[in-house]
Amino acid sequence: MLNQHTTSAFVLTCIDFRFHEKIVEELKKQGITSFDLKCDAGGVKYLVSDEKPAVRDWILENIRIAKDLHHIKMIVLINHYDCGAYGGSSAFDSEEVQISFQKNQLSAARTLLSSRFPDLEIKTFFAKPVGEKLELLVV
Repeated sequence: MLNQHTTSAFVLTCIDFRFHEKIVEELKKQGITSFDLKCDAGGVKYLVSDEKPAVRDWILENIRIAKDLHHIKMIVLINHYDCGAYGGSSAFDSEEVQISFQKNQLSAARTLLSSRFPDLEIKTFFAKPVGEKLELLVV
C-alpha cells in the first residue's frame, strides 16, 4: 500500500474524533476503501463560508494536490450531527432543523466543488449516530 500513489477519493470530514472510526467503516461498506483524508473543524463549514477564506483556499489546494498527485476520481464530503464548530445540537431548534441546515451546507459545498472540479464525482453524507452505530445519510 505504501508504494501505491493513486487512490479513488478525497474525503473531507470534521476533526471530531468520535466519528472517525465509524466513518471509515461506513465508507468501506460503500466501496470507498482507499482515500486521502482531510479533517477540518466543521467539515465543509469553512469551505462554504466567507468567514475564513484562507482556510477555504487551503482545502481547495489540498483537493487539487490529491487530484494531481493521487489521481482521485471522487470527493466525499461528510458533516455530522452535534458538530461543535456549528455550536452543537443545542444551536438548532430541533433535530430536523439541524439536519436541514447541514444538508444545505453540504449542497453549497457540492456546488462550489462541482464548479472547481467538474471532472470529479462528488458525494455528500451526513453522519448521524443511531445508538452505538453511525448512519451515513446520503445528501
